[in-house]
Amino acid sequence: MPIYEYRCLSCRRRFTKLLGVAHRDDPQVCPHCGATDAKRLVSRVARLRTEDQMLDDLADAMEFAGDPDDPKTMRHFLREMSAAMDEDPHEMEEMFEEELASEASSDEA
Repeated sequence: MPIYEYRCLSCRRRFTKLLGVAHRDDPQVCPHCGATDAKRLVSRVARLRTEDQMLDDLADAMEFAGDPDDPKTMRHFLREMSAAMDEDPHEMEEMFEEELASEASSDEA
């Protein structure tokens, strides 16, 4: 059974109901004020993805992000990747900065 969201037209508060499709348009009682004049809302949809799917989406986005050798582009990509993987963005950025520093020192030698 789907969860439907409603807004009470009397107290303006939002509430949810677990209802069968056949009952979604029936008058719903507001749990806050008891009024029966509620409007059904369009709800957001959540899409669950695996970590592999998130990384694939990020890889696809990287193809169109710009120059992969540009540090600014890579920093942006790392921030997006850390957010998608629920990681600390500062930790990933520190690793990136260390890698840039080691490349710069090896280029000077």
